[in-house]
Amino acid sequence: MIMRYYIVFAFLATLSNCSIPPNFKRCFRKDPNFKKCYSEAAQFGTTQLTKAYEALGTPNLEPLHIPFLTVRDKGGVFSVDQIFKNCNLSGLTNLKFDQIELDLEKKSLIADGVIPKVEFKCQYELNGKVLLLPIKGEGDSNVTLINFHANYRTSYEEVVKNNKTYFKTVKSELDSSAQRWYFQFDNLFNGIKELGDNINLVMNDNWKEIADELQPEYNEIVRQILKGIFAKIWSKTSLEKFLD
Repeated sequence: MIMRYYIVFAFLATLSNCSIPPNFKRCFRKDPNFKKCYSEAAQFGTTQLTKAYEALGTPNLEPLHIPFLTVRDKGGVFSVDQIFKNCNLSGLTNLKFDQIELDLEKKSLIADGVIPKVEFKCQYELNGKVLLLPIKGEGDSNVTLINFHANYRTSYEEVVKNNKTYFKTVKSELDSSAQRWYFQFDNLFNGIKELGDNINLVMNDNWKEIADELQPEYNEIVRQILKGIFAKIWSKTSLEKFLD
């Protein structure tokens, strides 16, 4: 789910020379092979983002730590209040880009890619109903997505400060999907194994219906995280620094 946090951030980070290792490739706007350069830089850079870059205000992405998330019950087949704490999202640095389009004239960016396997491990609290069956518990959880595909689109404006040009997000959109979801929630129903195993089985047998319902809510969470990451990067790194 929280995968889309990553795709555009990786793209921009690899183009910047601010606190980036010297083996990262830098690109120049006047280069006739500019698109090829930033595409290759972004793809290579995804494997390098395994530590935080303080100067950019960006976190370690392998795993990405998320302290707290809530998703409230909105009815439907997965009518559940969800609280997640101390989450670790892994697999992000295995992202494979299908498309990266940076249009400096239209001030837009499109990033599209696939991550073979994403694991979202948290301490959870659930209370509600799944396919009309009660579900309640707290403990360790693992939600795994196979072949997670995400498409992030953003438009920006340019802001000049101290004779330097910075980007500021105007609008952002995110679409995502996965070939398969797997659910594992330990200690459901205060550790009654038979009940817990049954609910986990029901969720995995009906994963598509559950995923379709959860996707819009989780998409918005990820989009907001992305927006926050962009705000930090773009407030610290000028256009001249990462593209000139």
